[in-house]
Amino acid sequence: MQRLKDAIAVLLGKAKAEKKIDKQIDFINTNYTSTEQEFLNSLSIEFLFAEFGEDRVNGGGSTFDEKNRLDPSLKTLRHYFPNAKYTVYSDFDLNIDGVNLIKVKSPVHQPEHPRYGYRTADYYKFMGLVNSEADFKCVLDTDMQIVSSDIIALIHLTKKFGFCVPYNDRQLLRQDMQLSKDTQLIKDDSKGLGHSYNQSPMTLWQKDSRGMLFYENCAEIMKTDPSRASLVMWKSAWETGIYPYILPKQWCVCDGNEGINDEVILHVGHKSIKEYYNDNR
Repeated sequence: MQRLKDAIAVLLGKAKAEKKIDKQIDFINTNYTSTEQEFLNSLSIEFLFAEFGEDRVNGGGSTFDEKNRLDPSLKTLRHYFPNAKYTVYSDFDLNIDGVNLIKVKSPVHQPEHPRYGYRTADYYKFMGLVNSEADFKCVLDTDMQIVSSDIIALIHLTKKFGFCVPYNDRQLLRQDMQLSKDTQLIKDDSKGLGHSYNQSPMTLWQKDSRGMLFYENCAEIMKTDPSRASLVMWKSAWETGIYPYILPKQWCVCDGNEGINDEVILHVGHKSIKEYYNDNR
């Protein structure tokens, strides 16, 4: 849309055409200091995934290797956290070296619904965080690419605030529900004018009481009154008065945020993100 506006401005004589020079993208990557490494070694860390259905489905337009179901998320996480525990919730035998498989069945209502798989995955994202015994636990989708050693800050943010979820680029819940699939009418007094949430990455520190209540309530709502996860999370926040710390967009760089700088996690499931960063690296 911005390129179209720029082109119209040039045609109308309101702007001059300039050759765009793509800059070299340099992600922040430094070796962890001895203090940082000591901090990591003092913790139990677990990363969680939820994958349902043997066929890999990605709604963002990118394609990925079917043989490596959890990549690029798993591969890039292991680069920064080689000693962490990795767990996947799934309804089929998803056997990957070094990854703990928890095979489960879905408790979510309306199994005939076309979004049943997405709903089930989101249910187990919430429950995976609640069930984990690690000090720091993080659940994320498999189409994420960690690109910076700044990922360690996610642990500190979670320790400080208890639990974190990512910024939703649509921001306003009302607009998120208007533009998204699997939505419902917003019936509470907020009129949908609250901030919407994304779901990758979501974190929890130990058994933080607020975070536990929030995620447990999310899972219960998803099970009994399933819909898009961002609405489920809003309902949980509205009912309990408890809400997570919202991570800035650098923690889930989505379509339209290319080149924002200080990127930590790229949502390469979005085709535009995958192409932009591959072309500029």
